Amino acid sequence: MWLWSQSSERTAGNRLKNFMQLNKKPLAAVIGALNIDLIIHGLPHFASPGDQVNGQTVYLSPGGKGRNIAAMLSAWLKPGQVSMVGKLVQDRHGLYRIPLHSLTEARIETQYIILDQARPDNLPTLSIFLNTTDGQRASYYLPGKNESLTPEELDRAQPLFEQLAANRGIVVLSLEMPLRTACHALSLAADLGLRVMLDPGGQPPEEQVDFSPLFEYPIFLIKPNELEAERLMGIKVTDFASARQAASLLLDWGVQHVVITHGKHGAYAFSNTDGFPVPASDFPVPPRAESTGCGDQVLALLCIGAFHDKPFRDACQKAVLAGSLQYRQPGLAPILPNNPHFN
Repeated sequence: MWLWSQSSERTAGNRLKNFMQLNKKPLAAVIGALNIDLIIHGLPHFASPGDQVNGQTVYLSPGGKGRNIAAMLSAWLKPGQVSMVGKLVQDRHGLYRIPLHSLTEARIETQYIILDQARPDNLPTLSIFLNTTDGQRASYYLPGKNESLTPEELDRAQPLFEQLAANRGIVVLSLEMPLRTACHALSLAADLGLRVMLDPGGQPPEEQVDFSPLFEYPIFLIKPNELEAERLMGIKVTDFASARQAASLLLDWGVQHVVITHGKHGAYAFSNTDGFPVPASDFPVPPRAESTGCGDQVLALLCIGAFHDKPFRDACQKAVLAGSLQYRQPGLAPILPNNPHFN
């Protein structure tokens, strides 16, 4: 049975030792953004220029891929085993407290979050999600200063990286930061032999971006969705065959595992020795189903599979199941280990 651990020939004694290490902390550092989501439901239609359209409900909640992944991962680990690394602007309106409080509630370590107090007039990054009564969706992304983490600021987390190396931990990385900072994170992880799981969400808004510097460093797993994969590799992903083409390029660049999510189609998973589709679970879809956070949930469960040295195929199937469950529920509450669908 092929395992996706660092060594496929781990002895039973080493597996027991690795399982015991799960009681140590920290096990994961999530580097990404802490944002605000404004979610509006019940619009009869989208507004035309000069038009006013009244919605039914509005929610203000914590967001950001990094924050979402950290919260979803923490639900499967012990308190304090997940640390968040990022940046927040201490705005005069106190909006920064929303994502920060959510981490505290999720028992996530926050000592490596930089709180910028010098710019109280700035706002955190805002994502606005509009939902009509007939199921149409639109979103607006308003970048703030939360995603301006610098390599020098990231260096403050060096002690955390060293603790992770001692515990055989994982670095989880989004692209919600300057590309040079993401490369610096990969460099720090490589120096310590840490596994990195990269979610290329939060990519720079520029139309033409050279992502090749990312692949100068070891990447244990990358999890783009079909649109992110096309932007990274220039190959439009529509099915398993086209996903294999995109994944082959990534594998040639040294990525060890590739999981491309594709909405209702599930995902396509690849390594140097295997490739297989992972169908989405065929659950009934509620009227207000939202895709936001589904990919974050998938990555969180892939991390759990890696911690426990689960076979790659099994880890992918469980992760896609978790993503399907996330799609069915309102909001971004983490899928929990005691969910009956995992039994």
